[in-house]
Amino acid sequence: MSVSYPECHRDATLLAAALRQRGVTPGSRVAIHGATSYEWVLADLAVLLAGAVSVALYPSAPKGRAVATADEAGCRVVFTDRADCVAAFRTAGMDVVCLGDSVGAAPSAAALIGEADGAPSDAFEPADRGNGPFTIVSTSGTLSEPKLFAVHSAPLLYTMDRFAELYGFDGRDRLLLYLPLSHLPQRMMLYWGLGQGMDFVLSDPARITTDSVNWSPTLHVAVPRSLQHLHKRAQDIARRQGPDDVEGGMSKAYASVFGNALKAVFVGSAPTDPQLLTELRADGLPVYEVYGTTELGMIGLNVPGATRPGTVGRPIPWGDVTTDPATGEILVRTPTPFRHGEVSGPRIVPVARNPDAWWPTGDVGAVDADGYLSVYGRIRDFVALPNGEKVFLRSLEEAVTAATGAGLCAVMKTDASSLGALLFFDPASPEGERSEDGCRALLKAVNQRLHPWERIHFFSVVAAMPSVADGCMTETTKPRRHKIEEIYGTGAQWLSVRE
Repeated sequence: MSVSYPECHRDATLLAAALRQRGVTPGSRVAIHGATSYEWVLADLAVLLAGAVSVALYPSAPKGRAVATADEAGCRVVFTDRADCVAAFRTAGMDVVCLGDSVGAAPSAAALIGEADGAPSDAFEPADRGNGPFTIVSTSGTLSEPKLFAVHSAPLLYTMDRFAELYGFDGRDRLLLYLPLSHLPQRMMLYWGLGQGMDFVLSDPARITTDSVNWSPTLHVAVPRSLQHLHKRAQDIARRQGPDDVEGGMSKAYASVFGNALKAVFVGSAPTDPQLLTELRADGLPVYEVYGTTELGMIGLNVPGATRPGTVGRPIPWGDVTTDPATGEILVRTPTPFRHGEVSGPRIVPVARNPDAWWPTGDVGAVDADGYLSVYGRIRDFVALPNGEKVFLRSLEEAVTAATGAGLCAVMKTDASSLGALLFFDPASPEGERSEDGCRALLKAVNQRLHPWERIHFFSVVAAMPSVADGCMTETTKPRRHKIEEIYGTGAQWLSVRE
């Protein structure tokens, strides 16, 4: 479907009027729970027009967590596209509106728009929002339990103004969005673009290439996993073209994946393989790795004319970055942190802003002589040994995963000086039958390539994968190390690698 700006404004205004009829008033909190869609955008715009505050829930969140988050935020209304969640939200005392088809007594957003359109025409006046926040989101939960915080639009729009200057785009561009709109950077780009009259393609992971070819977006937002997948698809296309189709090389294959009007691909959320970035750029793909956090906003940017694969670029021109000399933690000084205030029941307590303060990111990294920032991992990805040395766990985990075929590996200290590896295997995978003796032999081979203090002394095999449901993965599929240690590490049956 294709929708014009006037049509979108009309639908959002009618939905806002319907929300007001359902008791949503300025300051009310309304949850939105679903995948990227036109209806998601309408729901968020309607909440804004009604003067309420949206609460963005990850579509991948387990039912219990989604309901608990909406309840903690004090939501009286929730939009969802999950039919299996409707009853749970209603049981928690919330009025449910479906982003898709109606479910039982829960009407669809489309039905509410139709009813409002047919009601007596009392002119709807958008609420005066004042200078408060527009949405509530959650921290990632990789370092501790997720926490809700409120976000103001000003730092997001300022950041996008600077992005437009640095990367050379404006309202004439077309942006493809497929990641969940509960991700704050997606909405940052969406709302800036709406203000500029930009075209949008709302897609999903299964339709990225089809929508890219059909709609030719100029701007694309990706995460490393999707970028790797799209790169592989382009390679497959190039192979099918055969060696005789030399003209255009990989550029023709990339056009079959990204469309033929691409100006920039922004990739972030997790470290991207430097070799992949080097290959993509060598083939002419304008890909830029960027770095930020949900709470602090953008921190590092690779930009045209100043790009270095393996780094997240130089610090934002409107801020500064340093590292803690004792821990290596990345610290940022920025006038545009995204976290506006803490959620405390019905109150939002503004965060005190000191323009000279250095804010901790929870990430460890370094700035090189040319000013490029490298991010090594989360601060919990490092452990200190009695000899004073610090071991970076993520590289060990990647080496062990590659050697054993485990679905995931989590390395932790089993005592003051010994490292143990939890090996998670999906029982349905071919590697799910990996024996303890087989794992021991493979770990011995890995240890031969490691420094003595990095070696794995113990291991434990888990015939299951950690999940969002058990709290060990975030909704964006990042491991929550502290929960994995708590749930699986505490009672693990550790086996010696040396036996």
